Amino acid sequence: MWSNRGTRIARLAALAGLALSMTACDSIREAVGVTKEAPDEFAVVTKAPLIIPPDYNLRPPQPGLAPLNQVSPTESAQAALYSDDPKTVASTISGNYSDGEKMLMAQTGAAAANDSIRQQIAADNSGTQSTDETFTDQLLFGGGSKVGDAPLDADAEKARIDANKTGPQPSEQAPEIKKDSGGWLDGIF
Repeated sequence: MWSNRGTRIARLAALAGLALSMTACDSIREAVGVTKEAPDEFAVVTKAPLIIPPDYNLRPPQPGLAPLNQVSPTESAQAALYSDDPKTVASTISGNYSDGEKMLMAQTGAAAANDSIRQQIAADNSGTQSTDETFTDQLLFGGGSKVGDAPLDADAEKARIDANKTGPQPSEQAPEIKKDSGGWLDGIF
C-alpha cells in the first residue's frame, strides 16, 4: 500500500516539475496566453496638463471616446511638418519656379526660410580659428601634403625590401658594450 502511494506521489511530483519547467517555454506561454506586450515607444506622447475648465456645466466625457483636449501623434507630426496649406503658400512664392517646385518649397518650408542664414553662420564662425591642414596631413600621412609626388618605383622598392630582409650588414651592427668590473656606474657612463 505504501509503495503504491509513494509511486503516485513521485509521479505527481514529476508531473508538477515538468509543468513548472514547461512554463519557461515561449510556445507554451503563447498557447496559454501569458505573453507580455510592450507598448509602442513611438506612439507615447505627453498628456495635456490638467486645467480647470471655465464652464462647470460641461457634460462628462462619453466612455470609449478619445479626450478632446489631446491631439493624436500623427496629427501633431503632420502639423509640425506641414503647418500651412501648401497651395496657398505656393501661390505666394515669387520667382522663376515651376508649379511643382513651388509646391515642394511650400511643403518643405523652404519658402519661409531665412535668406540671411549664410551671413549669420559666417558671423558665428568669424570668432573661430581656422585649422592648419598641413598639421593633420603630417599626423595622418607622415609629412606635408606634397602635390605632384612621383609615383612609387616598384622595382626599387622591392630591392630595398629584399635588402632589409637579409638583416643588417656587419658594418651596420651595433657596437658591443664591454662591461668593466670596476663599478656598476662604469658600464652606464
